[in-house]
Amino acid sequence: MSQPDYKNTEGYKKGIAYFMSKYDPKHIEILDKLYEFSPALADVVVSFGLNDIWKNKTPLLTDKEKEIAVFATLITSCTVPKEIKAHTICLLNVGMTKDQIKELLVLMTLYIGVPNVITASTLVAEAFVEYDALHK
Repeated sequence: MSQPDYKNTEGYKKGIAYFMSKYDPKHIEILDKLYEFSPALADVVVSFGLNDIWKNKTPLLTDKEKEIAVFATLITSCTVPKEIKAHTICLLNVGMTKDQIKELLVLMTLYIGVPNVITASTLVAEAFVEYDALHK
């Protein structure tokens, strides 16, 4: 049985457009690899996650507010380093400054503890370097 071609659905196309507005275009390869692995899983992330939830079902929140919430959530678990770095770059892309991100980390020590924030700060610093390299 063949998989449906999710890439040609309206939700997938809109999700990709939204992804491209937030992330550096080179990161589209992450979704391409996910689609190769499992088109259905990629569709959940793109059509449902990006298009339906991020874009359509949370219109009262700005992208900046959404990114702050996601960033804080990811750092709380500190188990997804690639995502922490990607969302750090997204924060910069939606107008947060490096100093504001550093202040978020200071605030988060109160709620999730110093060890998690120290671990995350290494990933955030790496993301800053990646962001700077992309925006020279």
